[in-house]
Amino acid sequence: MDELLQEFISETQETLEALAGEVVAWEADPADRDRLDAIFRFFHTVKGSCGFLNLPRFERLSHAAEDVLSEIRAGTRGADPATVSAVLAVMDRIGELTEAVATGTALPNENDDFLIGQLAERQAEAAHPEAEQAPLAQPQPGAPRSAPRTIRLPLSLIDQLMNGVSDMVLARNELSRKLRERSADPELDAAFERLSSCVADMRDAISKTRMQRVDRLFAAIPRMVRDLCRDLGKRVDLTLEGGDVEMDREMVEMVVDPLTHIVRNSIDHGIETPERRRARSKPEVGQLKLAARQSGNQIVIEIADDGAGIDTRRLVDKAIGDGRLTPEAAGRMSEAEKLELIFHAGLSTAEKITAVSGRGVGMDVVRANIERIGGNIALDNHPGKGLTIILRVPLTLTIIPGLIVRAGGQHFAIPRSAVVEILHDNNEMLSVDSVGGARVATIRGVRHSMIDLEDVLGLPVLNQPGPRAIMVVRSSAGTPYALGVSAVDNHEELVIRPASPLVMATGVYAGMTLPDNGRPMLLLDAGGLAQAMDLPTIVDDRAVRDKAERANGDACEETVAALRFEEISGERRLLQLSMIERVEDIDRSQFGRSGGRAFVRLDGRLVPVVNGQHRFDTPLVTALRLRDGVSEACYPVAAVLDIVDMPVTPDMVAMHGMVSGVALIEGEHLEVVNPFALFASLPTDPISDCAVGRCILADADDGWTREILAPLLRQAGHKVAMGLPMGEQPDSGDIILCASADAGAAAELTGRPVVRLRTSPRPVGPGDASIYRYDFDGLMAAIAAAGGRRNGL
Repeated sequence: MDELLQEFISETQETLEALAGEVVAWEADPADRDRLDAIFRFFHTVKGSCGFLNLPRFERLSHAAEDVLSEIRAGTRGADPATVSAVLAVMDRIGELTEAVATGTALPNENDDFLIGQLAERQAEAAHPEAEQAPLAQPQPGAPRSAPRTIRLPLSLIDQLMNGVSDMVLARNELSRKLRERSADPELDAAFERLSSCVADMRDAISKTRMQRVDRLFAAIPRMVRDLCRDLGKRVDLTLEGGDVEMDREMVEMVVDPLTHIVRNSIDHGIETPERRRARSKPEVGQLKLAARQSGNQIVIEIADDGAGIDTRRLVDKAIGDGRLTPEAAGRMSEAEKLELIFHAGLSTAEKITAVSGRGVGMDVVRANIERIGGNIALDNHPGKGLTIILRVPLTLTIIPGLIVRAGGQHFAIPRSAVVEILHDNNEMLSVDSVGGARVATIRGVRHSMIDLEDVLGLPVLNQPGPRAIMVVRSSAGTPYALGVSAVDNHEELVIRPASPLVMATGVYAGMTLPDNGRPMLLLDAGGLAQAMDLPTIVDDRAVRDKAERANGDACEETVAALRFEEISGERRLLQLSMIERVEDIDRSQFGRSGGRAFVRLDGRLVPVVNGQHRFDTPLVTALRLRDGVSEACYPVAAVLDIVDMPVTPDMVAMHGMVSGVALIEGEHLEVVNPFALFASLPTDPISDCAVGRCILADADDGWTREILAPLLRQAGHKVAMGLPMGEQPDSGDIILCASADAGAAAELTGRPVVRLRTSPRPVGPGDASIYRYDFDGLMAAIAAAGGRRNGL
């Protein structure tokens, strides 16, 4: 019985949280039958559970509310504000009783009869007999649905699991570092990759158990706004956004109280009465908006109203009157410093003390609570027009991919998602200049504001033998800027925890982390760094130059943007930039050749390679993704150099092959690739997956063949079949791979090409034509060669 009672208490409390806002929404739209049915089902469920749990007070209250809602569903009673208030009062009492039962305390029942009387007070005098006999609406029959299987766990157990998986991530990072320091062992590396994948899956699953939608944080807001507006005689239109954003359950519970303080102050202090709003030429209905969003590893909650804002003059007068401030000191204060007075304990601008506010207790507690959990609070004040309060709170415990950077002899972390690009200061595509006392980094013709991390943090810039690293960082506002550091040392998954309030108050840190070396490290906030240095927005040099040339009336030759690149064969060429969808690095295993055509597997499709290249010396291949609106192609290159302006008509027209001529760019003669000839050379029929070839793995029972070889071949684009066909010959296009002698002997009898694999890195003798099973390049080459013999190439 104790377990049943605990289950009843938990479900009742959770449903009450969700229904508080639903009742308010139903009051605004009484015709919403779905919300009415949901509220009715709650009371019906509570009444049904009370019989065998021996909870008579619950039963009386829920039965009375159920009767009233039943009449509303039958149409014999209206959902007027008094009825809704009575239903809400009963819900509050059930919540109080639930809390009392959970804690084992007594709750006087003297008000139960009063609440039940409130429900019956507005009952219609003349009830329709046929309506009273009408049965309750029954759900429409449909396909049976199985209820989700759930289990309730204490939050402390989930915390313990999360701490455990965090330690596993740290141990995995340390193991990875030690493996990198040792000589390569393919079998050990494969085992580590499987372990790493399992840890990542476990981390993601346990992280989701702690996450909750912000809807739970917003659940009680509509009810609170409704009650406050009725008490204060105000009209407010509430808007909630970002309810689908997820944050840590513990963080949700810790933000509830500060958010409640802010919403109550917004309605009481900020939004004016309808009469005063009319006098100020404002709509009678005030606007209150709560919005949540995720920014990096922080949750941003904005509470905005269109009320009177904060009168800083009154704040200063109040502080002077209380002896907190002298008139001389007040005269030297900036507007931001005056606004900060709102966070002083005991200071309030309220004209009188009410049950809602006016005692000077609130905003100081709000800031203390937010900073205690590693967050911060900011104000955007517009006197007479409104106030926006911005809360930034961290995710209590999360694991994110990050980069380890070095500056001033110290190490810091930065989220990998915030870094767009990394270059060295000796890169030809980068130039750093000083303009008007500020530093500007020009990367491929685009100017970025630049700062050094040492300057932001007050650290010395140390001399170093090699070049410094320049990172293009995207701030929270989405504007990239250049950040200079001594070096980018490593990248790994980081366990993020809140830092101390003093550290977070600087605004340039988003938390702290513990890397695999066990030494605590601060996590940089990309947006906070930009704000600390008051960085301007990005400027495009080409647009500025073109505007200046038009203003001066300079006659210039018509040009187009082009990408300057180096071919794999060494030539430096130009290609019109509008033809290039993007530039990316592709694993060389994705390239292949079949039927005389080179191809690459991209996003599950086989895309033709225009220059026929399919074998490369480097693990990653720089490639241009080309598209003419219909066709798609891949163009592997040796290096991407920069973006330049080239004339529409080449300086020397010479149409041959895929080249349309030669252009003189910065004193260098460059061949211009002809887009027309390039796309005309593409095959008209699509490349079929079957052209890649099917690999039959003769050793079907071998664990290595099933777990390692088969997935590798599928990733390389091959179809895979396990085991030799029984009683029939393989298809003419099949290639057989075998690792054991017995399977090899059986495969030879099929007459199809056979690729033999061995476990030893060295061949047995001079006549051994087998391939070491961890020699990826050799394996792919052997399959390609067997496919060539198959096709008669």
